[in-house]
Order: sequence, then structure tokens, then C-alpha cells
Amino acid sequence: VLPQPHPPPWPPTYQLTESLLTMQCNGTGLSSPERAAQFGIVSYDWSNAKQHWAAAKPMNCEELLTIQALHTKAAGTSHVFVYRNIVKALPWFVTVRKKLNDPAYSGFFLKFDPEQRPYHVPDCAIENLT
Repeated sequence: VLPQPHPPPWPPTYQLTESLLTMQCNGTGLSSPERAAQFGIVSYDWSNAKQHWAAAKPMNCEELLTIQALHTKAAGTSHVFVYRNIVKALPWFVTVRKKLNDPAYSGFFLKFDPEQRPYHVPDCAIENLT
């Protein structure tokens, strides 16, 4: 049974600059905190700064998104979120990678079938439609 949805913990407002939500994205680098500060609620996901974190070894998506959120909050946005996928455990976030690599948590995750190599996610993202 899924939990029931709850309203946000802050009071409602009809002031557009405090209630408008945006999901910022800049695949080549960090998004503009000043642009994001024009919205009351800002959300970032894995696609932000993807060129940078995907090239890092190990990948540092979580660290870059945390920096992005801190810059955005400092620019004046009231509410800043970092979206995390709850369906797949991907090693882009260091906190997830630690669990994936820890044998104590090996039973928490479904494994890929080793006979189905190479493991591949379909090229359905907009940047792959060329």
C-alpha cells in the first residue's frame, strides 16, 4: 500500500514567484542559480551537468547536484529539490553506489541476467534522437 499524498509543509500562496515550480536542466554544466531564483520551487535531476558527472571516474552526479542546489538556495529560491530515481539503483549517486558495492546489501537489488550482455537501456532520451 502506497502512502497517501501530503501537501507541502509550507503554507499555500498565490504569489506566482513563490508557487511556480521549474525543473531546471543544463546537460553541459550547472544551471543558472539566478534564473532558477525566479521560481519558488526548483527541482534538479540527473540530467543536469551530465557531461561533467558522466565523465568523472567515479561518477559524481550526487555531489554536483548538491552543489547546484546549494547555489540555487543561496540565490534566493525558497524550495530546492534533487530528484532521485526510486525505481532503479544506479551508481551515479555515491550514496547508492556504496550500497550497490556493499555485499551486506546484495539481496536488496535485482541483478541483471549475465547471459543478456551487453546491458543496455534503450536510446529513448531526447538527446539520443539524432
